[in-house]
Amino acid sequence: MTRLIITNGDVAADRLLESGIAEGAVILPWRDVLHDGPVPSGLSLEELSATRGEYIATQMGHDVLAVLHQFRERDGVLRTHEDFDDIELWFENDLYDQLQLIQVLDFFAIEDRTEGLMLMQADSHLGRLELEDFEEVASLGTPVTRDMLDEASAAWVAFTSEIPVGLPAFAAEEEGELPYLAAAIERLLCEFPAPDSGLGLTEHRALSALASAKEEGDDEEPGIAVGALFRETQSQEEAEFISDASFFLRLDGLQFVSVPLIEGLPFESLRCAEGPESGDYREYATAVVSLTEAGEGALAGEFDHALSNGLHRWFGGTHVTPDNIWRWDRDEERLIGP
Repeated sequence: MTRLIITNGDVAADRLLESGIAEGAVILPWRDVLHDGPVPSGLSLEELSATRGEYIATQMGHDVLAVLHQFRERDGVLRTHEDFDDIELWFENDLYDQLQLIQVLDFFAIEDRTEGLMLMQADSHLGRLELEDFEEVASLGTPVTRDMLDEASAAWVAFTSEIPVGLPAFAAEEEGELPYLAAAIERLLCEFPAPDSGLGLTEHRALSALASAKEEGDDEEPGIAVGALFRETQSQEEAEFISDASFFLRLDGLQFVSVPLIEGLPFESLRCAEGPESGDYREYATAVVSLTEAGEGALAGEFDHALSNGLHRWFGGTHVTPDNIWRWDRDEERLIGP
């Protein structure tokens, strides 16, 4: 009997192997940070992978040919799904994983396959589970139903749409077929610019931490090192989803703009692509950043970062620009159009 395991990335794949739960299986890491960059609708799996590969290589400093090759290999394995009797989908409860999950389930909806499909979901990071806990996650696995595929496809359509009006309904769903999807979509919406400040929730939390440090610190060291700031923002997440690379991009967008909201970054994070072992990464991660006057104004709702700094950012298929600013009111849980 042939078996395929699809999971979120290399760390989870390695842990599945170490646990013994994946013995004899082919493991396919999905490896895509879908909450960053364009995810337009109407593309085939391969066409979307080309778009995603170009974005990841350009924005995160990786070799474009290597990234595109990795995507092609991934998609090639998925296209051979009929060669596998059993396919297990191992994903977590956070936004990063749930977006990957609905993409994969949408693929199987198009392929009209439920036979042999099993969904294993963890309420914490697979890479942090004790090896013996994988057996428990496996025991709670459920067969993928047609209703699950339909819900995933509808969510994928809403996520990849040019206008995000379909997302709030999924965020408000209380008893969906995919139990972690609603909270994940709500967290996605919270990354949209806020009505007054133009800040997403991650940006707001980063600036708030810097404001607290300024109040509590002294004049010589009023800021926080980037690495510590990353850990501080992640400690506030119910389900951590953002990587250091994605967080660094958020900080770039707060400093390297017309009116900076923070200061102290030595250069743009594109130079950190080689990871924690590189000197550039260490210099960036240890740099102490602090709040500017504009940053204080944004926190007070007196400076609109999205409008004033000409935000250009993709949320799935929605391209937010100064002429097309979609906002999410986190207090009223309401989407506001341009």
